[in-house]
Amino acid sequence: MWLLGQLCAGCSNGATGGSRDAAPTQQVPADPCAGVTCSGHGTCVSLGAEVRCECESGYVPLGLECVVAQVYWVSPEGAAGWAQCKSDAPLAGAAACSLATANASAAAGDTVILRGGTYAGSTIAPGKSGASVAAPIVFAGYAPEVVRFSASSCGIKLVNKSYVTVRGVGFFDMGLFFTIEGGHGNEIGHCDFDGRSADSGSWQGARIYAYSDTGEGSTHNWIHHCTFQHWAYGAYDEHRGGLLDLGRALEEGDDSWHNLIEHNAFAYGGHHTLGVYSKYNVIRGNYIHNETNAANWDFEGYRGAITEGPSGGWCLYEGNRFAYSGGSGLALRTPHNIVRFNMFYRHASGGIQVVASEAGADHADHNRIFHNTFYRNGHESDYSGFACGLYFSNWGDVDPVGNVVKNNIFFDNSNGSVCYDGTFPRPEVVGNWDDNSRDPGFVDLSGTDPNTSALPDFHLVAGSVAADAGAPLTTIAGGGGTSNAFVVADAGYFTNGWEMAPGDLVQLAGQTETARILDVDYGTNTITVDRTLTFAAGQGVSLAYVGAAPDLGAFEIGAGQ
Repeated sequence: MWLLGQLCAGCSNGATGGSRDAAPTQQVPADPCAGVTCSGHGTCVSLGAEVRCECESGYVPLGLECVVAQVYWVSPEGAAGWAQCKSDAPLAGAAACSLATANASAAAGDTVILRGGTYAGSTIAPGKSGASVAAPIVFAGYAPEVVRFSASSCGIKLVNKSYVTVRGVGFFDMGLFFTIEGGHGNEIGHCDFDGRSADSGSWQGARIYAYSDTGEGSTHNWIHHCTFQHWAYGAYDEHRGGLLDLGRALEEGDDSWHNLIEHNAFAYGGHHTLGVYSKYNVIRGNYIHNETNAANWDFEGYRGAITEGPSGGWCLYEGNRFAYSGGSGLALRTPHNIVRFNMFYRHASGGIQVVASEAGADHADHNRIFHNTFYRNGHESDYSGFACGLYFSNWGDVDPVGNVVKNNIFFDNSNGSVCYDGTFPRPEVVGNWDDNSRDPGFVDLSGTDPNTSALPDFHLVAGSVAADAGAPLTTIAGGGGTSNAFVVADAGYFTNGWEMAPGDLVQLAGQTETARILDVDYGTNTITVDRTLTFAAGQGVSLAYVGAAPDLGAFEIGAGQ
């Protein structure tokens, strides 16, 4: 049995295991191995929430499947031909292939195992694509050996390449961490990316783009359990660079949609750590911090993440930690995003800035910001309008309109819960805990170390005043009935997973039964679920909860989060 990659690269980020098919962040299955068959050729084992397959002889683990072994061995000193480096037993040194041979030869269903050592100036760049998610080309580090790429112009290059998996590899001092352009169904997991080379000409450390020659977007790519660090250039306070971008910033027509970014750690970016400029992406379970830290960082920390541009919006931000940034935690400048179950804490300015400046470019309209926790933001801001838990701004000739802020917890933010920079129609702000001077009952607010996400612990203690204090997100519109489809007053709170996650679990007020969303028609506000429900006009509709009503903030007491 070969263990492809580490169980948890960069575990110090506090991320826990998961998979593309894991339940949404607010729902954790009781048995992580439930439903995992390992293709009938192995046994599922779990370590906390992390699961993997231990496969029988002749099979190797690939995700949560056991596939027939087509294993090829590569080493930094590899000199063998392609046929000679295929082996069920490990090969090393000159008996293995070179990476160049593997790049030229690997085909769908092949697993390339990289032996430990330094691959200086090298790039994982297969000449072929895999055939499907079930038959990819795999490049995997041979754990527990350390596989290190350094001083390369690009660590992973997937241009017009699909269904390629890279796991358990470290990339350091790079011209570009990775690029996916016009690629689909690729997976990069359990990898470490650290450091921009002095001769790099790239603003981005990593990017998922449309292919420039054809305009074909990059879709259904999965980036998980990786660490991204240290990408900036220029002077101390120029804020140049970003660790990972989805879509081309401020350009129309980049349809790099339906990508899943989960359980990663992002730290020390220039302008930002994570930039999202395309639609229907799922960003969940990540730890994002961007503080000024002379011991770890030669540049000034700026914002955590940003979404803007004419091709952005309609993304899900769920279960992330945004912390310690020198500016705001999340610059929200696109429409129709769902921002829920996140934690925003210890940012110099607001946890979120909601900004409109230019029609068609930065227009933060109709966003749903709910069930988040905002703690101790804005204490280092020189301007009171930016010193709240969350602030709205008009920086141009258009107003931010149609936004809703609901069922959040705001505590110990410098200038209160929500601020407004400018004169424009106010958003709907309802049902929040905004007694800024009173702790609603968090488990543990100690801890000020950005290198761990274990603290603060924003779970609520039993008996918290925020328990069962949430309002329904929306209500049944029209008449009642019994059906697996119903119309609500506002469907903007919900998603069917946008092809990258299961649909939301919803619950009707006064009932304990939950149902999984299969489809959301935002034009008609119609939700279709996986079972028949009985509902009444005006009945409340929420995400699944425990107790008499939803709890406020990022965590539901007793939900096993």
